[in-house]
Amino acid sequence: MSKDVTLIDYMYIFAKNAKKIAGCALFLLIASLLYACLLPKIYKAECRILPVLHGGSASSSILSQLVGLAGLPSGSTTGELLCGILLGQTVVDGIIDQFDLMNVYKQESRLKMREKVTSGILLAEEDVKSGIVTVAVLGEDPERAARMANAFVEELKKVLRSLAIGEAAQRRLFFEQQMIAAQKTMGDAEDELKRYQEKNGLVAMEPQVEAMLSSMAALRAQAAAKEVELSALRTYARGGNPDLRRAESELSALRAELAKLEREQKASEGSAPSSLREAPRLGLEYQRRLRDVKFAATMYEIMLKQFEVAKIDESREAMVVQVVDSAMPPDYKFKPKRAKIVAVATLAGLCLGMLWAIWSDYIEAMKKDPEQSQVLEEIRAMFPFRR
Repeated sequence: MSKDVTLIDYMYIFAKNAKKIAGCALFLLIASLLYACLLPKIYKAECRILPVLHGGSASSSILSQLVGLAGLPSGSTTGELLCGILLGQTVVDGIIDQFDLMNVYKQESRLKMREKVTSGILLAEEDVKSGIVTVAVLGEDPERAARMANAFVEELKKVLRSLAIGEAAQRRLFFEQQMIAAQKTMGDAEDELKRYQEKNGLVAMEPQVEAMLSSMAALRAQAAAKEVELSALRTYARGGNPDLRRAESELSALRAELAKLEREQKASEGSAPSSLREAPRLGLEYQRRLRDVKFAATMYEIMLKQFEVAKIDESREAMVVQVVDSAMPPDYKFKPKRAKIVAVATLAGLCLGMLWAIWSDYIEAMKKDPEQSQVLEEIRAMFPFRR
């Protein structure tokens, strides 16, 4: 036992136990062959899709929201985002219900059914630059696998469309409410002007005053509309959004221009034509009511335009998924790789047989050595059930 074991010694051991090694390899070969024959054929149906963004900054906002919903880091690509949504509960449940998989697989637990469905999906982003995503569905039925792969894409489109429409619908509803409020304000202002005219008669005003009041009313309406637009942007845009910053700058400019006109009006009332300083009280009241009507009409017109734009965005603003290649029923199985299974099992059998031969030879050598034999007997004594 003290001499070194050489390669020749191992070759001798293997040759002496060749039948044992061959028997072990043959046993695993037959067992793996039977196992591979019993495995069902699995087919893979593939569908390749390409995401396309429309709608500018709003779609970018939707994309950033979807990244958070999918639980992905902020630097994730669009392909990774789509992969995360495809494996989500909403899409998977839609597939389960559409193909009645609970009854097909006799499964009572929807959670386990989701796990089974997601385990049979292979997702890969083939090209980071192009963003092409491959949706592959594994199944025993090639026809159903192809239909499920295409159905996954359709369910993905539904989810993206609902999220995009939800964001655009928020803006539409917001501007619709503002438009209704502006319409009511305009009607109240017109009724007040009418009542004043019926009570006191129509009072004419100078063209200079009328032009100044019209300009101020228009500026006030534009500033109010810009404030409404800012409120709408803040519902879905962050502080660094370029549209939000531009709207804030435009509002500041409008307020500055309005303040300038108001200063000019006050100055003109003290130093310009005496006719303005001596304007009758009724004429000034008429001018104020007319200004309110013009302001409300301008405000209503602006809100109506914003409402129409939001309606158009609601109909077209979304992340569109284009199908590059639709899934077709595969005509060749994806797995099992029977030859590979048999080859690996046979190789494992040879390795096990060799280890068994080396271990048997080592035990025999221990028995021939008195010292090692005594140690072996002591080891056996520790396990009385082996006697």
